[in-house]
Amino acid sequence: MLRLLLSFVLVALSAGEVTAQNTSFLLINGTAYPISTLEVSESLLNIWTKNELGAPPIKAGERRQVRFNAPPTFCQADLKVGFADGGAPALWQNINLCTLTRIKLQYDRGTGLTTASYDD
Repeated sequence: MLRLLLSFVLVALSAGEVTAQNTSFLLINGTAYPISTLEVSESLLNIWTKNELGAPPIKAGERRQVRFNAPPTFCQADLKVGFADGGAPALWQNINLCTLTRIKLQYDRGTGLTTASYDD
């Protein structure tokens, strides 16, 4: 009886666990600045992951495959990029991580305008 009860408890606990979805996309630096950090948050929540890039920074025009575990509860995300030259971070909003395979980030530091192109 005790063994059966423990089995039910283990099944109930494992059913409540949330697994992460493996997320991967090619990040193309279309800015004029070296990208040193990339943090991700569910759109509009401002709860950021750790830096998902690692060293070295991605120079202007370079690309890198980005892989991380995203919560399975969201597809729409915001990307926050930090620059190796000490410039202010830039934010790209409402990026669909569930369908994303490639993204080219563009940024005009003078106006603060961020744009992105997908799968080009």
